[in-house]
Amino acid sequence: MAGKRDRSARKVRDKWRSKVWYTIITPETFSSKEIGMTPADEPEKVIGRIAESTLYDLTGNFKKMHVKLYFKINRVQGTNAYTRFTGHDMTTDYIRRMIRRRRSRIDAIFNVDTSDGYRMRVKVLTVPDRRIKSSIKTEIRKKIQEYLTEKAHSMTFSEYVKYLLADETPRDLSKVLKPIYPVKRIEIRKSEVLYFPEEKIVELVREDEPEEIEVEPAQEESVAS
Repeated sequence: MAGKRDRSARKVRDKWRSKVWYTIITPETFSSKEIGMTPADEPEKVIGRIAESTLYDLTGNFKKMHVKLYFKINRVQGTNAYTRFTGHDMTTDYIRRMIRRRRSRIDAIFNVDTSDGYRMRVKVLTVPDRRIKSSIKTEIRKKIQEYLTEKAHSMTFSEYVKYLLADETPRDLSKVLKPIYPVKRIEIRKSEVLYFPEEKIVELVREDEPEEIEVEPAQEESVAS
């Protein structure tokens, strides 16, 4: 039994020794920064893994510790694992602190398309200073959707992601909403990339690939001498 356990332990050790550690790198939108490492015995096994970081880790802004960013590995070169941004959200504690008793919570959820063909789902949380009527809530949701949809149409994916995460965005939205109702707090609490245009390109390439047709050799005709 002891020999069997020793062999199993050696196999586990050998398996780990054969693994390579890959450095996870953010896309250019986030300055191509290293955010961690992941092991694999084959580079293909790294593709598709999700890495998590915070906006604080990438910017050094302590006030952004509550903003979580998600990156999906889509390319490996050497021991570098390159990623693309797939979305963000905020910690539960931060959201809980935003919402107080005797105040309304307004959630606006909608999809937008950027100028370069990316589709995103955006979730915005608005907290007025007191409870308000349903009709005003509806107006607020509509105005938020209109404003952020227009912004998306005028920006590339990279520009729009930066805008969603910027400090100026809540201020811009507050100004837009002021004629309807002054809001106490507003946050882009979550985003998710629903569609990457490069995936469509891959599909089109596959569709355009010529289909292999098996051709039987022609039978030789006998020629009378």
